[in-house]
Amino acid sequence: MTAVFQPFVNIGNGLWALLATAVVWIFGQELAPSVLLAIKTLLLIICIVLPLMNIPQNGRALDVGCGYGGLSLVLAGLRPDIQITGVDVEASALESAAKIAEQNGLANVKFEQGDGHLLKYEDDQFDAVMCQTVLTHIRDAETVVREMARVLKREGIFMAAEYTDSGAATAYNNVDFPDRDEAWYREFYRISQIIRKGKKALGRGDDEVGNRVPLLATNAGLDVFDMRLNDRALHMIPPYRHDKQKAYAELMKQALAPDTSGSWLKNLTEMIQAGGGTETDAQWMYHAVDEAAQLKALEGGTLTMMSAFTLYLTFARKPVT
Repeated sequence: MTAVFQPFVNIGNGLWALLATAVVWIFGQELAPSVLLAIKTLLLIICIVLPLMNIPQNGRALDVGCGYGGLSLVLAGLRPDIQITGVDVEASALESAAKIAEQNGLANVKFEQGDGHLLKYEDDQFDAVMCQTVLTHIRDAETVVREMARVLKREGIFMAAEYTDSGAATAYNNVDFPDRDEAWYREFYRISQIIRKGKKALGRGDDEVGNRVPLLATNAGLDVFDMRLNDRALHMIPPYRHDKQKAYAELMKQALAPDTSGSWLKNLTEMIQAGGGTETDAQWMYHAVDEAAQLKALEGGTLTMMSAFTLYLTFARKPVT
């Protein structure tokens, strides 16, 4: 049995519970009711991510923008020999991550507050550096990638899991789709570009950065040796008989919940106006998808939906010279 699979076999019941709650954060998902989705993601880490990262025995890894610690916690359980540091700007998220680590006896992971734009570590300190759905939300992805490359040891591995939002082009549902004509798609695309421009202007990230990470890594002096695309798409077809579809249905109930506080409309308006759009544009986009009708169809067991989340995994190595 390979060293990669050995820790997986030896996972105890407490860590299984941890993985079920933590691993779904790795790719930006909310907590799913079925552990099946967590196990599938865990297998992806075991079979693809860990072998490509090739962290040496007793090595050190840095998780930039770790949030609630999903990736750090999973790696700490799978590789008890390595020391993992998770860094994030949000103190409350770090406190939650540290609490989960303590509850599950994960002594090989620690969490520290810090900003990926200016990491507090010396050059050439870590055998592996990683981030997941971070570069899409920050002010300057290029600077963060350069900082990650700086603190990475020679021959160390950089890994980033970041998405590129392809919008309505990769989504279908039987509630809205029949009424969408060419004019709808033209307007949706126009306002989507305004939103992306506004998001950048506000320093809130870039939803299209995922497929550009290899270029950012190369410009930071790294050698990109592999790139992967996630191979799973959301799919719900009545009567949702499979565990995966039931889990997706629960996720969508959360996603389609009414915006009673108005925070989403406010945030949307801010981004659109910052991108040069109008309040009318914000109102159009807010109502472009009939979420109330989708939720009603879902609760009635008649909603059909397929949607892709294009997440790119980039692997790069820091050259010896």
